[in-house]
Formats: sequence, structure tokens, C-alpha cells
Amino acid sequence: MASLADQFCPNVHDAAITAAAYDPWSGVMATADAAGVVAVQRVGESTPGLIFQPGVGVTGALHIIRGGSLIAVGDNDGTIGVYSTADGSPEFQEVREGARGRVRAMRGVAISPEGARVATIAIDGLLRIWEIEKGTRAVAWQGFAGLTVEFDERGQRVLCLDDAGQPRLVDLLSHQGLPMDRLQMPAERAMFSLDGTLVVTVGQAGISLLRVVDGHMVASFATRGGSGILNVVQRPDGAQIGAVSARSIHIFSMPDLQPVESLRHGAPDATGAAWWGQNGIRVGGSDGLAHGSGTGSAGPVTAVGGFGDTRLCVHGDRVAVWSKNRRMRELVAGQGAGAIREVKVDRDGRYVLCVPQRAAITVHDAHTGKVVLDGGPETIGATTAEIGGTVVAAQLVAGGVRWWDLARGKALELRWPGGMTLSHGGTWLGVITPRGALKILDPANGREAIPDPVPTADVPARLLSFVNRRPDLLVVDAENILAHYDLGASAREKRPAEGRDVIQLHAPPDRVWGITGGQYAALRVPEGNECTLLFVDIQKQTVVAEVNKLHRDAQVDAENGYILEPARSGALLEREMNGTERRVLRALPDGQWMCFSKRGILDASEGAGTGLR
Repeated sequence: MASLADQFCPNVHDAAITAAAYDPWSGVMATADAAGVVAVQRVGESTPGLIFQPGVGVTGALHIIRGGSLIAVGDNDGTIGVYSTADGSPEFQEVREGARGRVRAMRGVAISPEGARVATIAIDGLLRIWEIEKGTRAVAWQGFAGLTVEFDERGQRVLCLDDAGQPRLVDLLSHQGLPMDRLQMPAERAMFSLDGTLVVTVGQAGISLLRVVDGHMVASFATRGGSGILNVVQRPDGAQIGAVSARSIHIFSMPDLQPVESLRHGAPDATGAAWWGQNGIRVGGSDGLAHGSGTGSAGPVTAVGGFGDTRLCVHGDRVAVWSKNRRMRELVAGQGAGAIREVKVDRDGRYVLCVPQRAAITVHDAHTGKVVLDGGPETIGATTAEIGGTVVAAQLVAGGVRWWDLARGKALELRWPGGMTLSHGGTWLGVITPRGALKILDPANGREAIPDPVPTADVPARLLSFVNRRPDLLVVDAENILAHYDLGASAREKRPAEGRDVIQLHAPPDRVWGITGGQYAALRVPEGNECTLLFVDIQKQTVVAEVNKLHRDAQVDAENGYILEPARSGALLEREMNGTERRVLRALPDGQWMCFSKRGILDASEGAGTGLR
């Protein structure tokens, strides 16, 4: 059964879009991804009408014949095929597999206008041409390179690049090349202008235009700084071209190559796959989406968090804050912070705690996005951080715990704790001593709040977690035994609490949560790139649910026990404790969003329909 996360999906690609093609004469467009999935969409279709997977991953080698009836695909194993865009059936195919094929991984492909030949350029430097009807190879010339190959409008000459990045226009009958001016900026791509009178070449350093009739250069544009040019696309009427870089699109007039405008495309980790269709320029990103000149996509969800009605979706260095079924706002970690590794919210939904990869922890006002706490350089690389009430605590990478009271503007630090946890209301701070014993501190002053709990065995504690809305503590020791402490009597009577062993796990967990009500504990056991979540009935001392093959960074909402995990196509997937899919929160391109369940769409932004197309 298809996952709930696959519904209302704005794209067909689970992997990065690595190739794109558009035929301005028919309006047929196609994309391919790093997994080898090819999607073909015709005029009038709101989503691709043909999705097929002819081989392995595709890197640039995709072309649609003029008129849109055929598509050529070359993959990273060296397979080349020509397929019908109606049903994906092969008209021609030469299959390569494994190591034998990877030495000729395809990078550019073209079908001649009359459909008689298909040409490719591969990483081995060979330009190959096949007769489609006969299924035989006609040409295999050495000394070529680049990322493109193209036939002229009569199919009599082929445009390619030599291994020095210079354009070559070769006559297929005489095998002679047309003389062309030498480029000062070696190219990676070469294509004909839509009217066939010019050759457009592009490399990271700039763009050049050469006349087809005599090979003379007529215009050029050199880049200054920036990330370099990845690709060039042509407007369907040929009046402009767009140079695509890692972040932006730069528009130039044709044929004088004068700058017109620049805009951001919003594609994360742009691969160079791009096209200019009737709805403007689109650029493929690592999130499997095609991005345009709007605000782009938020990108894939890389980490999640949440408590009660609040859900947090991390998109790189940004956090989308959701309340119930609506996305409310977006927070930015800060310039240079890098990707956010961990994100949490207090149980009242007032503050968002961010733990970036390479910057200090920060706390943001959840309603305004304003930074209310910068933890300082000592918190860079913090192994974990927690927020409860107005108290924020971080386990420092250098050792020890530092915590802050946001209401009082006060900070305290202890250098010796080897682990910590914070109660959700911020009343208690639990720490592990250097010998593995437990202490419960008052965050207001760092002193003991209650007598030290009595260890259940002479084994060091490793993980701690308070139970939400109860004076209970969960402890996992070095032997993977989960113990439970009721600290209520200890607080009232000022006597040490005695714990009770609940269950021993077969593998070491890396997280533990105490669910509201005190009946259940949740433990996360990492398993490579995945994890398993175990739900334990504390009183019955038994595992009541085991949910396998979750995202390695799956979290548990301590308020209700719901499982939260990153999902495909910019989404957070929410599950019941037994693993049943419950709800999806999804970011769509250009700032749109929607929330849905098995019952259908629960809420969505006004432009969500546009975002889905």
C-alpha cells in the first residue's frame, strides 16, 4: 500500500532532478532523476502522463525530438535508448550494465530531426552515432568531451565539443568540421539557437555566440565571481536565453547577448537540469522538484520536532512552524549557521530551540521569529539541548551543562555532568555525575532540588528523560536497562527515591521519552540510516509497540506519543504509536503548503493548487 506521504505529492521524483528536456515546437517536456525515473508531460497535462524507468540514474543525457514523439535517454551505466513518449516503448536500445557500462556513462544525447539517428557524448570521450531503424552504430569518434551533442535542423551536421572545450560542427557525410573561432572561455555545453543561425556555447566562465555560416564569434559575456554557469536555456520564441547558476537565473537578449534581468530560482543544490517552457524557466533541485522564479521550495525536511499542537519542520537552515494543521511562519537559524541538526519547542509553543551543525544554539520567539537567546561559541557542537518552560539547557561538547532562564536573564554552568535532561515545565534539571549516578537540580540555582535517587544497580546511567506532566524520571543505564523513578514522594518527604527496573533492551537506544500520563515510555534504537521506536508499558513492563524502518531522526511527541519523521517531498509524516500513518504536513513550491490525512486535505494555503502543478 502506498504511503500517505505519497499523496498530494507535487513531483514524481524521489531523487534529485539531474536531466531535463523541452521541445518548444510541441510543448512536450521531460525530466529524469538520479534514480533513473523519467517523466514526460504533454501540453494540457497537469502532471506527467508517462513515468517510466528505462535504466539507472541519468545525468544530463535527455532529449526530445522536434514534434515530441520520441525521447532519448542515456544513463550512468552507458545504456542508450530511444522511446515513444506515448507509452515508453523502445524504438532503439543498446544496453550496458555494471563496470562495463560505467566507463561510458552518458552525459549528452540527441535525436536527429527526422528521427533516423541518435547521437551521444560519454565520459570516455567518444562521440557515438547510431542508426535507429537498423540498430547499428555508424560512428564512434574519439577526442570529444563536454555535456551536450546536437544535430542541426536538417540532421546533416552534429554540434559537439572537443576535449579542449572548443565547439566542433561536423558534417556527417564528409566527416569534415566547419572552421570556428577559438573560444577564450572553454565551454561545457554547445547548442544551436532556435532559428539555427547561431551556436551558443557556455562554460562556467561565460557565454559565447558564433555564427553557423562562417564560425565567427559575434558576442560573448564573461562571468565575474559567483558560482559559475551550470546551463543555458532558450526562451520558446528564441528571443532570450537564460544562464542558470547554482542560485540564480540571468536573462540575456538574443542575438546581442545584453543582460536583461537576474532572479533567484530557489532550487536546492541545483544540478544544471533546466528548461524554459511556456510558464517560464524551471530548474531541477536535489528535492526532486522543478523550481521557478518565485520563492522556490523550502527544500527537503531534514529534521523534525514538536510538542502538542506545534510541529517543526527543518529545511536546511530554516524552520517552518506549524500549529495544528496550518503552517504559521518560518524562522531562520542565522547566517553561516549551516543546517539545523536538532529542533525543539516548549510545551506551550512559545519558544523554538535550534541546534545548528556549526553554530551556537539559538532560541527564537515562535510567534515573531526573533532570536531571544544566542548560546555563545561554547555551545557550538552541543551534543543535545532541551527547553522546558523558560529554561534552556545544553550538553556541551567540551563536557558539562550550561543552562539559561529566559525569564530571569540568568545563566549557570556545571562542568562535571556527563548527561542531562530537563523537565518539560523547567522545574527540574536531571544530570548524570562522572560516576554515572543521578542528581536532580533546581535550575534556578543549580543546587539539589531533592535527595539523590538511589541507583537500581551498580551500573552507570546513560540516558535520562522526565515524564511529561508527572514527577517521574526514566533512566537507561549502560546495560540498556530502562528504570522508572517516582520522584513525587521524594519531593514531598525529602527522602531519596528508589527506582524500579522496567525492561532490558537488546540494543542500546539513543533517545528516551516519557509520554504524558506516565503509562508509556518511548525509546529510539538506531539501525544504520534507519531506526526502530519501541513503546514500553511502564507498569506492565512490556513492549506494546515496535515500529521499524523509520527515518533515523524520527522523534516522539511526549505530549501524545505521536511519531514524527521527515518524509519525501518536503514533508513531515506523523504516525500513531503503533506506526499507523496519521497526518502529513507538506511544504510546496513558492511558499505554499498543505496538511492532509487519509480523509483528505485538512488545510492548505490559498495557492496550494498552483504549487501542486
